[in-house]
Amino acid sequence: MKLSMKIILPICLILLGLAGWSYFNSSEPKMKRKPPKKQTMIVKTISLKPGDYQSSIHAMGIVIPNREVVLKSKLMGEVVSISPDFLKGAVMEKGEMLLQLDTSDYKIGVQKAQSALDKAISGLAIEKGSQFIAKEELKLINEVSEEEIKATDLALRKPQLMQANALVQSARADLEKAKLNLARTKVFIPFNSLILEKHVNVGSLVNTQGSLAALVDVDTYQVEAQVPLDRLGAIVINKSSPCKAIIHSNYSHHSWQGEVVRTTGKVADKSRMAGVIILVSDPLNLKKQNNNPQLLLGDHVDIQIFGKTIKNVFSIPRSILRDDNTVWVYNAGVLEIKKISLAWKQGKTVYINSGINPGDKVITSDIPVAVNGMTLQLAAGDGS
Repeated sequence: MKLSMKIILPICLILLGLAGWSYFNSSEPKMKRKPPKKQTMIVKTISLKPGDYQSSIHAMGIVIPNREVVLKSKLMGEVVSISPDFLKGAVMEKGEMLLQLDTSDYKIGVQKAQSALDKAISGLAIEKGSQFIAKEELKLINEVSEEEIKATDLALRKPQLMQANALVQSARADLEKAKLNLARTKVFIPFNSLILEKHVNVGSLVNTQGSLAALVDVDTYQVEAQVPLDRLGAIVINKSSPCKAIIHSNYSHHSWQGEVVRTTGKVADKSRMAGVIILVSDPLNLKKQNNNPQLLLGDHVDIQIFGKTIKNVFSIPRSILRDDNTVWVYNAGVLEIKKISLAWKQGKTVYINSGINPGDKVITSDIPVAVNGMTLQLAAGDGS
């Protein structure tokens, strides 16, 4: 009996467990899969209209003189006086006397040249008298002589007269040269100038071609800008209507206006950029037309050049220009990816000249995976 219970009881427990598992398995709720709902991306757009925009080029540059000379002496002598304005960094006007050399030797030279001229004039007068006498003598000889003597140039002393005239002309030229040298003892400023360097002082002995000062024209300065080669086509080189430019100085936080007058005609070796020359009038503000400080030579400046007007193009933020020069367009509830052609890039804006049409709604929102034809919905309040 005990043996039977040991066998039957485990079997009953196993059967009972199987019956319970079958019951719970049959009563477990069934999960039915439903097809996923179609997701619609909500986007924002802007509507485009064509317009005309002025191109702008940003460049870096350096301020350089427009005209610079090293003033040299044409004479040799001692500096006996200088202008009180002859100072490094001072500005002097055209025609002001810079300095004067000792005139003693050159006054003596004028006197000697004058004496030589007087002597030559006297000699010419004597030779004219001699020529008259020669003519009269020849006339008398021919009256008493059986054979007529011909009136040759030598007989009439014409070569001697030519020589006397030449001596007078030479003496006059020497006198003019002596007077010119005397005038050159005074050295004048050739144009409105900034004194960059001063090489002499009172008592200095100056040799011929000796350096006196380094001068810079203050009526205009140049700014040599470095412009990328792909931007050069937007700059108009025209004397009648040149491109305008704004020069910004980092040290003074002021601006000056200039005009693009020419290119340097070469590409810089290191930067591989084209050189452009901008002319700035009254850089030292000597006319007091504004409150700007002086534009300093050698200053590194930022430049904005206003180039050609780009006509009939679309302007969009650079941020909504997509890969491979494409834009996303909302077209009747679906996405359309359009390939466009760029006319100009400028800062955070790009200009499109083909590939889109007026009234196109360009999407400004980001789409994680953009696919042509995907369903879209405009954001609430988007009136584009």
